[in-house]
Amino acid sequence: MSRDRFSTPVWVLTGLFRSAPGTLELVQGRLRLLSGGETVFDVPRESLNRVYFPWYYFGAGVKLTLEAKTYRLSFVEPGENGDLVRGCAAGKSWKNRLRP
Repeated sequence: MSRDRFSTPVWVLTGLFRSAPGTLELVQGRLRLLSGGETVFDVPRESLNRVYFPWYYFGAGVKLTLEAKTYRLSFVEPGENGDLVRGCAAGKSWKNRLRP
C-alpha cells in the first residue's frame, strides 16, 4: 500500500454490545470512514478535534472526535474471529499516522 493511502477494517462501536463493520482510510491527507455501504465521514485529517487511544482498548481501538460527534472504532472483529494481535498492530499504525 502506498504512503499516500492506508486502509484497515474497523468496527464502529454503537452502544455496549453492537458494532457495524467498516473501513477506515487515509488517502492523500483525507480521513474517511465507510460503513454499511455509506460514507460516514470524509474530512481533512486536520479537522479532527481529538484522537484518543484509550488504555482500555489495549491499543486496538480509537475514539475520533469530529465537530461535536465522537466515533468509537475497534480494529478487532467482535466474537471468536477477533485477532487482538492484528488489531493492536493496526492501532499502532493508525496512531503513528494520526499523530499531530
